Amino acid sequence: MSEEILMKVTGLKVVLPEKEGGETVIVDGVNLDIPRGKTVGLVGESGCGKSMTARSLMRLLDTPIYIKEGAIEFGETNLTALTEKEMRRIRGQKISMIFQEPMTALNPSITVGKQVREAILLHQKVSKKEAKDRVIKMFRDVGIPDPELRYKAYPHQLSGGLRQRICIAMAMVLEPELLIADEPTTALDVTVEAQILALMKQLQSSHGMSILMITHNLGVVADICDEVNVMYAGEIVEHAQKTELFHNPRHPYTLGLMKAIPRVRGKMDEELYTIQGTVPSFSDMPKGCRFCERCSFAEERCKAEHPPLVDIGNGHLVRCFREVSE
Repeated sequence: MSEEILMKVTGLKVVLPEKEGGETVIVDGVNLDIPRGKTVGLVGESGCGKSMTARSLMRLLDTPIYIKEGAIEFGETNLTALTEKEMRRIRGQKISMIFQEPMTALNPSITVGKQVREAILLHQKVSKKEAKDRVIKMFRDVGIPDPELRYKAYPHQLSGGLRQRICIAMAMVLEPELLIADEPTTALDVTVEAQILALMKQLQSSHGMSILMITHNLGVVADICDEVNVMYAGEIVEHAQKTELFHNPRHPYTLGLMKAIPRVRGKMDEELYTIQGTVPSFSDMPKGCRFCERCSFAEERCKAEHPPLVDIGNGHLVRCFREVSE
């Protein structure tokens, strides 16, 4: 039986217009399926376009950046065709997002309880008391101690871990069908990170929601994701089920990310592997493969031609000429 696809992204292209009249492509032809009730990972280094992809799905792009091409189908609705007013009815209610930095995601001048309560009042016709009761229950569900007391707290009075739980509560309080989590455990210690991931899996199980997990941390991917998309320089370079990706990574960039994972049993005097070079600027992309300047397997063809994304079997997609020629 095939999985039900909750969100289907096809040919997504996001651009930044230039003053001279040209444009810089930030997200280039991304295809992405998010099955209902599953967790899909979007992984890559900082500057690869992951967060821009997430904001595109929520239609939260800063002007003048805009979606130039592609479709974002959520159920039977193409989100790219909606007006801003129509999109506001979907945000929070059906699709919610946990933003990367909890301190900047919360309003410092309003108590956290009121901020989460407003999300309910904005989308549903309930009394302020009922909304408050639901917020306190959600605070309790996400593991916030003394929820009645925390309801009255301001963001600066809470630790990073508690602020992140507040953001999760805000995203979850309306029981969305899709949760987009943009680096939800960044800057948290490993103990709190484990608690947050366990919480997300628990809430997913109880609510049956889908999750798009955006991260640079392959440990998070291994813990929570069902399938993975590896992103580099604005495009998907590899896609596979989680087990397949970890046991059989095929793109040189994915191989590099795997080798860079710290090993508990590694030698103490052994240097941690790093991928040489940096992600190319969106305004100055290589003509051929975007990873060729950092790739130890690169040949002349890689510098001149852009490789297609090919299926090497069982839905395992790779954007590399090594796979095309095999």
